[in-house]
Amino acid sequence: MIWESEVHIELIIKEDTTLFNYKNEYKQVLLNLLSNAKDILKERSIINPKITITLEQESIKVEDNAGGIPKEILKRVCEPYFTTKEGNSGIGLYMSKTIIERNMSAELQITNGVNGATCQIIFNS
Repeated sequence: MIWESEVHIELIIKEDTTLFNYKNEYKQVLLNLLSNAKDILKERSIINPKITITLEQESIKVEDNAGGIPKEILKRVCEPYFTTKEGNSGIGLYMSKTIIERNMSAELQITNGVNGATCQIIFNS
């Protein structure tokens, strides 16, 4: 099936923030979260696909409207080499979590929201 929908990106800036360290690693994590959201929207052929990015002083949240992550695998998505995608290494979320938690002294939480998966980076103040 050909997926022809464009993904609507909504950016909500509640509070602006500045990052002083690990800018490139942070960009890679955000790119991975956005890529995962786009992939699942495409895989599930979501009508009116949407990714919402919410920026606050102490956190950034990336949410999609693809229906969420099945409960039985939600706790495993950040394990190394765990994947549900054929031909994928399963290293993306593991590395993202490692970068955020080890290098940036922050936390990466992946949960199910109302309409889909929610990935939130919480910075320790």
